[in-house]
Amino acid sequence: MTRQAHIRIIATGGTIAGRGDSPTEVAYASAQVSADELVLAVPGLSELAEISTETLFALDSKEIGFSHCRSLAALLDQRLADATCDGVVVTHGTDTLEEAAWFLDLVGRWSKPVILVGSMRPATALSADAPANLYQAVSVCADPAAAGRGVMVVMAADILSGWRAVKISATALNGFHAYPGGPIGKIVGESLLLFGSPNLSPLVGRFHNHLRNDDELPFVDIVLLRAGCGDQPLADFEGNVCKGLVVAGFGGGTMPDNLNRLVAETANSGCTVVVSSRVSQATVLTETMTSVKSKNVFPSGLLNPQKSALLLSLALDANLDALEIAELFNVFVTQ
Repeated sequence: MTRQAHIRIIATGGTIAGRGDSPTEVAYASAQVSADELVLAVPGLSELAEISTETLFALDSKEIGFSHCRSLAALLDQRLADATCDGVVVTHGTDTLEEAAWFLDLVGRWSKPVILVGSMRPATALSADAPANLYQAVSVCADPAAAGRGVMVVMAADILSGWRAVKISATALNGFHAYPGGPIGKIVGESLLLFGSPNLSPLVGRFHNHLRNDDELPFVDIVLLRAGCGDQPLADFEGNVCKGLVVAGFGGGTMPDNLNRLVAETANSGCTVVVSSRVSQATVLTETMTSVKSKNVFPSGLLNPQKSALLLSLALDANLDALEIAELFNVFVTQ
């Protein structure tokens, strides 16, 4: 008799564990429903796998920072090292789910599946999406075909590579998509459809050593450009002790001429600068961004500002030099 897969569910809070005063109330409190309650609300879950649960923390994901993500990654290391555990599903709030997935992808070296799942409506909503999303996340995690595919996000029957997952809506049930590309699979009824070979990040597990220290990640600021901003986005930044900065520029990474000078001065003072875009689906290249006279300024490639900031923060924490940081971001020019 074939052994049923053992899937561990780690709860961290979020809308998926939210509770409202009524089934139709828009307002709700996150992280109110326990992991066991979530499991009990999903009919047929025990037929997919042997389920065990634990709660790491119960937070609205807007409160989750990288120290929480590091605790989660360390716990995943422990649970996935257990020979009886076949995979882990992490329930997580959607506000910072894309950063959590990106962080786990950069620090984790797991062959067993790790699935992040959330919901766009609280557990008590009239048409809550949490039960279906959790059911589908467990079904993917328990399938042998999910192994070796890196961190994944399962939402609204879509299976996304964690490093490509981006939140695009605050209300739509299919509030996540993958950029670049699209889903790496879908759940259709009881069937799991995976497309092609594993679509792993080129930097998967690159910063695994970060889990061995308790240092606070260096803070990397993000400045968002807007029409008529001139040099104001960096006017208050001069003299800042930030070690890293991401400029969310226009289009392919352009910026006003008078801001260009301040970016160069900031970079030449020792602050590493990455130029990204405020456009949700953009690729920033050396030839598309505004030219800056500094060897400490790099294009983000396919990465959006928040993912660029996290990668830069980990790179600075690892004491990488300018050439090594340039090489990190350069791999996202051709993906």
